[in-house]
Amino acid sequence: MKHSFIIATHNQRKARQIEEVLQFYHYNGQMYTTKLPQQQFPPEATISYRENAIGKAVFISRQLPTDLIIADDSGLELVAFPNRYGVQTARELAVEVPNGQLNNYLIHLVAGKSRQFSMKTTIALAVGGHVKKIGYGELTGTIADKERGQNSTGFDRIFIPAGEKRTLAEMERAQRFSYLHRARAVKNLVAQLENAR
Repeated sequence: MKHSFIIATHNQRKARQIEEVLQFYHYNGQMYTTKLPQQQFPPEATISYRENAIGKAVFISRQLPTDLIIADDSGLELVAFPNRYGVQTARELAVEVPNGQLNNYLIHLVAGKSRQFSMKTTIALAVGGHVKKIGYGELTGTIADKERGQNSTGFDRIFIPAGEKRTLAEMERAQRFSYLHRARAVKNLVAQLENAR
């Protein structure tokens, strides 16, 4: 029997993507608010992807001690700006790009500079307030000079994986999932669960 996970995030877009990835690998997932509609997260730390993911997973798993709780933390790292973003990606970009036009902003930010990027994800599994497994995923590549593709949204329209010429949004789902940092982290995590059986 495949596992069913509770996803500890208040970001609905992220939750939907994780649900889609889990379904792709034949698992089930649902956002924690389906069981804890009023629960809010404590302020997120800025130590590391790993600590942030663990903090969210453990926090919700204490409220739902019999469920398998997963939480991730992700960040963008740019070769051209090694001291920006990373663990602080969401917070920094929210301040820098209040209009939400993130793709255009990043395209212009790296214009004339290195276009290389890395997207990293750490995903933690917690049960009863204790961490059980940690999964990791990373996507490296280059930022396109314009948005391309209609098969996905967000950064997928400007991220070209290393060794590819197309953006993620120009790929079909199976190929796109083989590259997505979050999908790779989920795959790594569930592989550990399968191997532990």
